[in-house]
This record gives sequence, C-alpha cells and structure tokens, in this order.
Amino acid sequence: KRLLAVGNLMNESSGKLKASGITLDSLIKTATKKGSDGKTTVIDHLVSTAISNNLGLEKFWDDMPSVRDANKLSLEEFQLSIQELQTGAKNIENVLNAESIALTDESSKPSKIFLDKLVPFYSTCTTEINDLKKLFDSSVGTAHRLSSFFAEDVKTNSSTIFGVMIDFAQLVERSKELHKRKEKAAKRRPPTPKVKRRDMNIATK
Repeated sequence: KRLLAVGNLMNESSGKLKASGITLDSLIKTATKKGSDGKTTVIDHLVSTAISNNLGLEKFWDDMPSVRDANKLSLEEFQLSIQELQTGAKNIENVLNAESIALTDESSKPSKIFLDKLVPFYSTCTTEINDLKKLFDSSVGTAHRLSSFFAEDVKTNSSTIFGVMIDFAQLVERSKELHKRKEKAAKRRPPTPKVKRRDMNIATK
C-alpha cells in the first residue's frame, strides 16, 4: 500500500492519474520506476524513507519467512497427492470390509490378527489425511485472498505470485544496501566549513 502511495505521488508529479490499486504485473514495474533524477527508483525512495523514519516497512519480509519454501511447492501437486492418499485409504477400507466378512468363516483367526493390526493403522491414516485436506483447503483460501489483493484471477498459479513477491523482496534488499552505502558515504564526506562572523562582515563591506 505504501509502495502504491509513493508511485501515485510520482504519477501526480508527472501529470498522470492516480492508480486505484496495484496488480501483480505492476508491482515490479512500479517498484523499479525511476524519479526525475533518472536514478532513484520508487522502491529506493520508499525504503530510504522507511529506514529514516523508523517505519519498519523494509522489514516486511520478516513477516513472511515461509514464502521462499512455499514457492517450491505446487497446490496442484499437493491436491493430486491428497487424492492418491484418499484412494489408498479407500482401498484399505475395502480390505477391512472384506476381512470383516471373512471373520464369519471357521478359519477366521488369520483375519482377526490382520484386522487387529490394520484397524488402528486405518484410523491413524484417515485422521492424517483429513488434517492434510484441512491444511490444503486453508492454503487454497490464502492463495485466493492473495490473488484478489493483486487483482489476479483466483486460478493464478500460487508459485507465480510467490515468485513475484520474492523478486520484489530482492529489490527491497538491494535498496537497503544502497541506502547503507549512501549513509556511509555521507559520514565520510568532510563537513562544510562554517563561515566566521568576521569573514561575513568583510564580505558585506
């Protein structure tokens, strides 16, 4: 939101209209847009302002430590894996039903031993799969909210969104390093000599 605000200030100064929102596609374009000096970008100005005023904005990446890991995953592959697990659990259920019927037979001892082992496993299995399904549904909801924030279609691949966010974070880090270098250069710069009052009087005469 702050990035959009700074971008709009630069738009106003160049006679352009304000933008009502920021899209995934415009995030990097807005961040790398240069000011009147032809060097300072929007993100450079934003990061420098945030650091100088202790806004903490440049630390936004600390709030999203799992984005890099999330970028390596695919919700589509996650869904397929859950479906495979559910199919496997259904097969186990069919075996349990068949073995339960076999208990009515006179030679049911092997089936009973087998069931004693398989029933607890099946119970644990279904619980774990249900937990995974809840986690998946929660992840899909988060991905949809993120897509909506950037005005993207909810079908947008989550890795695409995370990839852009990582690229944006790298721009922030570059701007932070640039700000540090400028601060060090300013400290090394010799102070401007003060004009003595006597010298000023001579100059006015």
